[in-house]
Amino acid sequence: MAAYTIDSVVELTKDLIAKQSLTPEDAGCQELTGRILADAGFSLETVSKDGTVNLLALHGSGAPFTLFLGHTDVVPPGPAEHWTYPPFAGTVAAQDGEELLYGRGSADMKGSDAAMTLALAAFVQAHPEHQGTVGLLLTSNEEGDGRGGVQDVAALLKERALIPDYCLVGEPSAAQTLGDTVKIGRRGSLTAHITVIGKQGHVAYPERLINPVHQAASLIARLAAPLDQGNDSFPPTSFEVTNIKAGTGAENVVPESCYFMCNWRYNNLQSPESIERFINAAIAELKLNCRVQLKVNGLPFLSAQGALLEAVLTAIAESRPEIKPQLSTSGGTSDGRFIAPLGTQVLEFGPCASTIHQIDERVQVKDLKLLPKLYLRVLELLQL
Repeated sequence: MAAYTIDSVVELTKDLIAKQSLTPEDAGCQELTGRILADAGFSLETVSKDGTVNLLALHGSGAPFTLFLGHTDVVPPGPAEHWTYPPFAGTVAAQDGEELLYGRGSADMKGSDAAMTLALAAFVQAHPEHQGTVGLLLTSNEEGDGRGGVQDVAALLKERALIPDYCLVGEPSAAQTLGDTVKIGRRGSLTAHITVIGKQGHVAYPERLINPVHQAASLIARLAAPLDQGNDSFPPTSFEVTNIKAGTGAENVVPESCYFMCNWRYNNLQSPESIERFINAAIAELKLNCRVQLKVNGLPFLSAQGALLEAVLTAIAESRPEIKPQLSTSGGTSDGRFIAPLGTQVLEFGPCASTIHQIDERVQVKDLKLLPKLYLRVLELLQL
C-alpha cells in the first residue's frame, strides 16, 4: 500500500475515484481508507445492513468526541464519451491556469473522504494522547435510498451512549472556493404521495364523471401556497411537484384517479405535523376524496453557534483571511440530519459544489490540498 501522508490528498482522492462505487456499492473505498487509519492506530468496525456497508473508525475515548462524516458512493457518471476525461480516471488538468482534478466523486465527496482520512491520521500520529475521541464514519449509501446507512449507525451510537459532541460533514459546501460557505444546518424534507379519487367516464358526458386530474390541479395550486417567509437562519419553506400520473390510455376517457408526488423542503418554523395538517385542510377545503401517504426524509437542524463553528471559522481565517464565510442552510439534505438528533453540533464544510452530479465533475487542486490541513486544524482546536 502507498504511504499516504497529509500532503498526498490528491493521490488518495485519485485512488478513490478509480474505485467505481456506484451507490450503494463501496467498491473497496472503505477498505483503503480503513487501512490508512488502522496504521495510525484507529480501531475499525464495519457495519453492514441491507446491502450497505459503513465504516466506523475511532481513536481515543470519552469526551469531547469529534466525528467526521462522509460517503463513498457516487451517482452514475452518465455517458462516458461526454466527459472530457474518463469519469473514473482521476485526471488532473489545467483550465484557465487553474489545476483541476476531474472524476466522478472528486467533489462529492471522495476528495473530502481523502482529506478527512489523512487529517485524522496526521492528528493521531502527532497527538497520540489527545483528549477524548476522534473518528470517521463513512457509508456507501448516501446517494441512494439510505437504507442500512448512517441512520442505522446513528441508532447504534445512541444505543452505546457514544454520542458525538461535534460532527463535521465533508459534503461540498463552497460556492466558488473553499471556505466561502459553511453549512450551519439543513432544511427538513417531507415527501407526500397523493392519489385523488374521481369517477371514470366518457369525456362527452361531463355530468356523469368526476375528473380527478382537474381536482389534482386545484389541490396542487392550493398546496403551492407559501407556508412561511423563512427566518434569519432559513429560507422560506418550498414546495415542488416531482411526479404526476393519470389516464387510461384512451383519449376519450377520464380516469378514475390521478396520482402525484410532491416534496416540501421545510425550515424550523414547520414540522411534519404542521405540513400534514396543511395538506388535510386543503383536501377538506376542496372537498376531495384522496389517499395520502407521507414520508419524512429528514428533520431540519441548525448549529448556528458553538465550539465546532468557532473552530471551523478560525481554521478558515488562519489559512484564508481574505475570505468571509457565508453561513448557510441552503441546498438539499445530507446524512448530518441523522446525527443532529443525537444532540450533536453538526456542520457541513467541504470543497466547491458547483459541478457535483454533472458531466466533468471536478475540484480545484489547490482547494483539495488545503482541505486536510483545515480539518487537522479543526481537530487541534477541539481536541487539544
